[in-house]
Amino acid sequence: MNEEFLKKNIVLIGMSGAGKSTVGKYIGQKLNMEFIDTDDMIIESTGKTIDRIFEEHGEEFFRFLESDLIKRIYLLERKVIATGGGIILNSNNIQLLKEKGVLFFLSAKVDTLLKNLLSGLCTDDRRPLLKNAQNLHETIRNLYISRKNKYLSSADYIIDVDEKPFNLVGDEIISIFKSLSSCS
Repeated sequence: MNEEFLKKNIVLIGMSGAGKSTVGKYIGQKLNMEFIDTDDMIIESTGKTIDRIFEEHGEEFFRFLESDLIKRIYLLERKVIATGGGIILNSNNIQLLKEKGVLFFLSAKVDTLLKNLLSGLCTDDRRPLLKNAQNLHETIRNLYISRKNKYLSSADYIIDVDEKPFNLVGDEIISIFKSLSSCS
């Protein structure tokens, strides 16, 4: 196995509700790699929820915080990193994450995203772009359409999560990651 490859990060990208955090924690445990959630890190460093940051400072400021965080963590090694859904909106974020990581796009249909979000949306203050949606399905669909090409072009691998339990998604990513390390 290539020693340099073993230092690579596993980076999960995708829409809110795709399961990045759940899958990331699973992968981290299975591979004995530290799990990092960029949203959690922003909440911890600011002492504010993402919803509060959006309310007080707007989305642009949140994206600045997100990019600043990526600049600080991208050189870390052997981490599983779950990113916020909008991480792909700044191409510099993706460029930095690719320097030390393999990017996996957790691809899900809108119905899957909706189902997953509804199971935790009421108490979740991490999704301000969905918070006041009149028609949540339509809002998710429009957001996904606007971001889909960026997810696809950013990803090294696309993982379909529809109708799959998180452990199978995680095992698929682990399998790909291990096969890459043996080929490097």
